[in-house]
Amino acid sequence: MSLASWRRASPFQGLGVRSRLMIAFVILASSSTLLALVGWTGLSNTDTAFKEFEQQALPTILQSLALAERTANLAAVAPYVANTSSPSMLSELNRSLEEKINQVLDLSVQIPQLEEAAPNLQPLLNQLELTITELMGLTRAHLLLREDVRQYEYSLNQLRDELKVLSQSASIEPLSLTLFVLFDQLNQALYLDDIEAIEELETTFSAQFFSFKHDDVHRPLSTLVSDLKTLGIADSNLFRQRIEQVELQQRRAFLLASTRAISNQLSLEVKDFVDQVQQQITHQSQRMGLAVNSGKTGILMIALLCFTAALAGIWIVRELTESLGRVTAVMSRLAKGDTLLPTPAIERRDEMGELARAFAVFRENAVAIDSMRQDLQEQSHLLETIFNHINDGLSVFDQQNRLIAWNPQYAAMLDLSEEELHKGMSIEEVYARLSVEAQEGWALNGIMLNRDEVNQLRQQSTQRFERNFPGGRVVEFRSNPMPEGGFVTLYSDLTERKAIEAQLRQSQKMEVLGQLTGGVAHDFNNLLAAMFGNLQLLGDHLAADSPAAVYAHRALAAADRGRHLTQRLLAFSRKQYLQPEVVDVNALIEGMLDLIEYSVGDGITLQLALEADPALVSVDPSQLENALLNLSINSSAAMQGSGQLCFETTYEPLAMLNGERQAVIRICVRDTGCGIPDALIRRVFEPFFTTKEIGEGSGLGLSMVYGFVKQSQGDIQIRSHVGQGTEVDVLLPCEMALPNPSTEPETVSPLMLGQGQRILLVEDDPQVGQMSQDLLEGLGYGVVPVTGAEQALSVLQSDQSVALVFSDINLGSQWHGLALQQHLAQLYPELPVLLTSGLHPFLLQQRYGLTEEVAFIAKPYSREALAAAITQLIFCDPKEHHEPTEN
Repeated sequence: MSLASWRRASPFQGLGVRSRLMIAFVILASSSTLLALVGWTGLSNTDTAFKEFEQQALPTILQSLALAERTANLAAVAPYVANTSSPSMLSELNRSLEEKINQVLDLSVQIPQLEEAAPNLQPLLNQLELTITELMGLTRAHLLLREDVRQYEYSLNQLRDELKVLSQSASIEPLSLTLFVLFDQLNQALYLDDIEAIEELETTFSAQFFSFKHDDVHRPLSTLVSDLKTLGIADSNLFRQRIEQVELQQRRAFLLASTRAISNQLSLEVKDFVDQVQQQITHQSQRMGLAVNSGKTGILMIALLCFTAALAGIWIVRELTESLGRVTAVMSRLAKGDTLLPTPAIERRDEMGELARAFAVFRENAVAIDSMRQDLQEQSHLLETIFNHINDGLSVFDQQNRLIAWNPQYAAMLDLSEEELHKGMSIEEVYARLSVEAQEGWALNGIMLNRDEVNQLRQQSTQRFERNFPGGRVVEFRSNPMPEGGFVTLYSDLTERKAIEAQLRQSQKMEVLGQLTGGVAHDFNNLLAAMFGNLQLLGDHLAADSPAAVYAHRALAAADRGRHLTQRLLAFSRKQYLQPEVVDVNALIEGMLDLIEYSVGDGITLQLALEADPALVSVDPSQLENALLNLSINSSAAMQGSGQLCFETTYEPLAMLNGERQAVIRICVRDTGCGIPDALIRRVFEPFFTTKEIGEGSGLGLSMVYGFVKQSQGDIQIRSHVGQGTEVDVLLPCEMALPNPSTEPETVSPLMLGQGQRILLVEDDPQVGQMSQDLLEGLGYGVVPVTGAEQALSVLQSDQSVALVFSDINLGSQWHGLALQQHLAQLYPELPVLLTSGLHPFLLQQRYGLTEEVAFIAKPYSREALAAAITQLIFCDPKEHHEPTEN
């Protein structure tokens, strides 16, 4: 018979839901009541049997467990007694032990079956009590004896210390050695645990002590020998004390073993008693099991009856709730968003059918409402995400320029608080709360904008402009009109990007200038090399007091100024050749005060606040002086001949420099001049930038200072306020100590002349080559001039008398000087090579790989420098001839 046909034939089909549920509940209630009666009866019988068990067996079980526990605790006291280290603690253990023994004896009396089941328990307890009592006595004696031994050990250590002091005297050294041996024997007795070994050591000590010549003992040792006799020879000496101490330890070990044996016997006695009690419990449990089984049988029969009644009730309720479950499932799916399932039980004519039809109407309405709610929720979520999670500020103004919406970043961008903004405030009210710097807007090309005109255009077309805020912050405004009127604006902080762009421009300018000055310096140095050499040669042929010699000296001085000009050009790109040394900044500033006072004029007052301690930095002192002098001259120009110029130095142990925390010296140059406007302060370090009239300044001074500081691993900062003055901070890494001064006096080496050694000169510039040849010949060397590396190799193959190769690095061909030097190092490893160039060594390292191991002299060079370099290479390791190596 199918479920559907059963439902059609069911006698409850015509009844309502309430009637059918009442019938099912009556059947289940009747069955449950009958089951409760049977269960009550069974539990009562079980409770009676359990009370009998509790009255007869449980007291005996508890007393047996307590007896076993207290017996084990009593046996466990013995190791604590043996190991106690204090008399007071020993007394406390004695009282505790007596209490535990009395408790065990009292408990044994309370158990009536114990005397028959465990007759040996009482004698064993008495024996254990006697053993532990003896162990306590031995422990107390051992504690007293241990204190005596410790007193001996303390006296022994004091005598040893006295002997060490007295043994420093040479007159008693042999006697002290013998006494040290006796001290060692006494010390050994402290750590021996063998009685025979201690007795043997005592015999040895006595023999050696009495063989000791007491008449030879000097007065300082007489008292010490007497004390030593007391420790080792007296009746109660250290050896006797140690033997007694070891005997006590052995007796305590025997008593501990006895305690363990008695404890094991007690455990066996208690175990036998517990086994008998367990048999009684088992018998009683069997009786309780019979009562429980009878109750189980009755409950099982009634349970089967209840189960049958429950099945009938479930069958009835299932038919009623099946339709309700399907409707509920459809409701649950509808709550989760599933609107496609059909509504069940609509055809029913009872309450279930009415519920299903009402739900169908409700579902149609819910689907429509949910669709509208979802659309609104998505739009609201989108707007909330845009407003609250973008990094830029956002504001919306209506057609009347009233604020209607904004996000938290909007107030932060404008330096306003949330309390200052409210819905409906006009844009003019917003402008009134801005700082003075942010009142005006600037186009991207730097032109100031009209505020009213911009606000009108913002509702018509896209507008982009910038505003400046305090602290140098720049905010970009990007406004777009809205179709219904008004405009929406995005606010972006461009401060970091502007700073990066400025740094990039400065870096690009310095890079281009570095390339330019590097090339110019090379050409200048070649020209200056020819001038230097020829002027020195010319001076050799002129009388010292002749007008021509004066003219030649002036020309040589001008060439030297040209060399310094080249170094200044290299300073713009931070590639000048520095000679750093550890300098005391405070002393350097004090030493150049006269020069600064002369440079700035009489109307300017100099102030010093040299507080740095330490004030040591590793820099080129002449370059640092030039930098400070340049800053002083700039300050003087800003103060127009009247004001205060202050030099201040401070030591900062944890300043941020070059991206890391380190100790620095801060040199602050502060003036009371006119100050520098914010629009110009970013450009002060740019090469050739100046606010002076044409002919009054080149704009290179601060660029030189910037290049020198950066190349010295430092940093430079500038702060200025118009009408208040300017502060320039130079930060340099701090050195903690001056280098150790040389103990040998410096000697000036005389100019050494050659003895006709042949030098191969490789130079592609004719003027420099001719000058170098004349200089070398004037120094007493023979010169073989060539213009390229190929010619040099050809000469070396045919001429075996070349003592040195003097070559330019930039030879204008694929063979440069470094390549020639490396090639010669393989062919002629003993042949010295001296290189020269007008380029800076930094550029030579980048382009050609010049290293410090290669002999090098920079152009322009003087005759003395050239002579010293050649002398170092030829005469330190003389080699008149060379032979090629095998390749």
